Amino acid sequence: MPIVSDVIKRLNEQYKPDEHIATAIWCEEDVIGFALDEMGKEISREQAQSILDQIDANQDCELGITWETIRSGIEALTE
Repeated sequence: MPIVSDVIKRLNEQYKPDEHIATAIWCEEDVIGFALDEMGKEISREQAQSILDQIDANQDCELGITWETIRSGIEALTE
């Protein structure tokens, strides 16, 4: 999974500083909070990282990353 410094480096290498882009960022806290608040499941930071790794590696550019993607990742890891 990329970390913030990796993303910043990639952005600096591929884009001009004044270029307009669209991006969505999901973090460990998003996954942990959703698991607890929406699913009643406690997951660790390491589990959240694993879920983000899987989502990043397998994301569908047609569908993007949504709360349902996060839900599926949590379910796959915890069931």
